[in-house]
Amino acid sequence: MIALLFCAGLAGAHRMMMGYRVNDVQVTALYDDGTPAGGATIDVMSDGKSIARGVTDGRGIYDFRPENHSGDIEFIASSAGHRTELSLDLEQKKQTDEISLPMRVASGLGYLLGLSGLAMIYVSRRAQKTSRRG
Repeated sequence: MIALLFCAGLAGAHRMMMGYRVNDVQVTALYDDGTPAGGATIDVMSDGKSIARGVTDGRGIYDFRPENHSGDIEFIASSAGHRTELSLDLEQKKQTDEISLPMRVASGLGYLLGLSGLAMIYVSRRAQKTSRRG
């Protein structure tokens, strides 16, 4: 699952935004026009201390593995005079992303029943068309 969360900060020329994905956190830095912020510096902070630092790739993506870190983590992206911040509560996000097995089974069955219903509608309409012709 990829979830994008866009944060808009104050900037003169272009605003920069970030989104994320939990487990290994994938942060995406974009300017407000959708252009990837490639080469942006990402500082990862926890409890006011720097725990990691990196640079986004050409697509504006930075991957971070929160091995021993949980709770609040802040990502600060900066590039060419632009700056934006994104705060995440990893514990809360992990809990909301976990779907129980019965819910997965129920959603899968619902998906299959929906597809079979669409197939039945298609077949019955096709049969009606051929019976009108013959």
